[in-house]
Amino acid sequence: MKMISLHFPTPSLSLLTSDSNSRIFKNSNNPIRVNFTKRSQSVSLRRLNFKETHSNRRNLSCHGIKDSSETTKSAPSLDSGGGNGEGGDDGDNGDDDSEVEGKNRLLPEWLDFTSDDAKTVFLAITVSLAFRYFIAEPRYIPSLSMYPTFDVGDRLVAEKVSYYFRKPCANDIVIFKSPPVLQEVGYTDADVFIKRIVAKEGDLVEVHNGKLMVNGVPRNESFILEPPGYEMTPVRVPENSVFVMGDNRNNSYDSHVWGPLPLKNIIGRSVFRYWPPNRVSGTVLKGGCAVDIQQ
Repeated sequence: MKMISLHFPTPSLSLLTSDSNSRIFKNSNNPIRVNFTKRSQSVSLRRLNFKETHSNRRNLSCHGIKDSSETTKSAPSLDSGGGNGEGGDDGDNGDDDSEVEGKNRLLPEWLDFTSDDAKTVFLAITVSLAFRYFIAEPRYIPSLSMYPTFDVGDRLVAEKVSYYFRKPCANDIVIFKSPPVLQEVGYTDADVFIKRIVAKEGDLVEVHNGKLMVNGVPRNESFILEPPGYEMTPVRVPENSVFVMGDNRNNSYDSHVWGPLPLKNIIGRSVFRYWPPNRVSGTVLKGGCAVDIQQ
């Protein structure tokens, strides 16, 4: 702790003006300037005492001046009250700190994540991906191969749960990755199709006289656009495969062109159309799986 006593041989002193580096005191005859160096700008003035002495002099005593290198607080202003000045300085420093923090910020404020925010985002993404991969996913219809059941631009939900418990059956509408025979001509796993299953493994399928025949029985199909205008010789569906066709039989690239579809390529079963709003409906036939009874 340092003590500095300043003695001025003058009958009276009064504070005249001040700036950032000095204080000016004057009497009636001449002013006296007290300079503070830059190092001592940030000081803590405990007490200013004026004492009358026998030599008719006033002593200006400064008690407890602390070097700025030992503290981080700014000293209160000499020309203001201790409490008010200190509060003002703290407020200014707060503004300066916020400005520096804003300039040094690497990311915008809305991108600042806490650990809880990061956990929430991670959980939401994980649940979304798991739901899409294991349970259901939305699909968009890009062509007229399933018209009139689906039109271009329709959006549907394909579920993936039921085939964990049973095999696909006739009348199911399925989405599937391109089979190996199509990948040989340029398609990839990223190319997804939607068709209706018309026959399962072991069935004998043919098209004759505008009728789809399964195991020698003509199939009653009220959902197709028009009868097929082609003939197809009988085909036996191999094991772990199905035979698929589009409801727009004359405008569909399906099994009657490239053959049976392996079950492992099936992604899911269409269950619900959610777009457009005026066509919202389920996509599963009320009769369920088709059953062929030989006559």
